[in-house]
Amino acid sequence: MDYNRYSWPNKTILIADDDVLSRKYFAKILELTRAKLIFVKNGKEALTYCIKKPTVDLVLMDIKMPLKDGLTATKELKELCPEIPVIVETAYAFDCDKANALASGANEFITKPIYREYLFELLEKYLNR
Repeated sequence: MDYNRYSWPNKTILIADDDVLSRKYFAKILELTRAKLIFVKNGKEALTYCIKKPTVDLVLMDIKMPLKDGLTATKELKELCPEIPVIVETAYAFDCDKANALASGANEFITKPIYREYLFELLEKYLNR
């Protein structure tokens, strides 16, 4: 796949994940897209950032995080900023996890390990609409 075609220099992606390796993975695979990446470690920080900085174009939200989990943060974010697409990502792959994520208002649900090709297709769908 030609990943060079994915370029979002004028877009900001907020990544809410408390796992250091996940944050490093996202930083590495997204660096060539030229998108501005903002990293936070929990749902509370994600919600606060999106409210104070209305420049966020998309949120990648992990489910299991301290202080405020991703599903609660997604629900609250969608109530306050419904126009921001949220892609919930998790290591949990049960059907109920997907149903709960979508019920919280998430636009998409993906499971770890996250494959670059699929992630980029989802990002393209929401960043270039």
